[in-house]
Amino acid sequence: MFDFQFNQVRKAPFDHILVDDWLEPDLYARLRDSFPKCPANTGPTGYTLFWGDAEYDQLVERDPSWRAMFERFHSDDFIRACLAAFPEVFRDETIVDLSDASYVPFLENREDKQKLELTGHDLEADKLWVRLDIMQGLAGYRRRPHLDHRRRAISLLIYFCDAEENAMAGGDLVLHGAGDETLAVRPKHNRMVVFPCNEASVHSVSPIRRQRAPRNFVQVTVSSTRDLWQGGAGPQPTRWEALQDRVEKAVRRQIQR
Repeated sequence: MFDFQFNQVRKAPFDHILVDDWLEPDLYARLRDSFPKCPANTGPTGYTLFWGDAEYDQLVERDPSWRAMFERFHSDDFIRACLAAFPEVFRDETIVDLSDASYVPFLENREDKQKLELTGHDLEADKLWVRLDIMQGLAGYRRRPHLDHRRRAISLLIYFCDAEENAMAGGDLVLHGAGDETLAVRPKHNRMVVFPCNEASVHSVSPIRRQRAPRNFVQVTVSSTRDLWQGGAGPQPTRWEALQDRVEKAVRRQIQR
């Protein structure tokens, strides 16, 4: 069984774990070398493959390494490791008792992913499910400071690129703390960062000004169909910022054609 190595919690600027060389070297190399080109689609970067997409499902079915990756995270072992990594946060800051939480194979489709709240589902709040999203960030990609959906319990990122190798200007994951406190996490081969999606976990991605190759990464989230956390929805873009983001995404897609 894979050791998720969730044992080095860093408290600043908010609770998170960062581990380099996280996946087994041979598995990581196979995943890196077969990392797919993501088509223009919905999702944070604008270039994504999600469970339920034909290309994604074929990749998991036909490629043993991607299938092993998928099965590793879609499991009770992963759910338990996540909750055990941040016990005080899940004990003190959730509005749902997750002490008996378990994995269910629920698929959140693209339309539902965009929604702030899920409706029409009868799963109990402690029945947790997993997204393993394949994404590419191209030049111009950025994310403003935000919190993930309030139904997300955990967000985990694995990088399949190297900022220095790609001569990447920008593209850092930025963790925001109190006041002006920040921590920049530079994309690096086989670097993993994971954090609970509580009210403190405001994060962003600095704009990619240039790079030689895409910012390849996988985002794994553990979720409920219900909101889990105390507190609000976090920073929200102004109407102007939201319009600017949509225009920038459209321009990037036109450039890539």
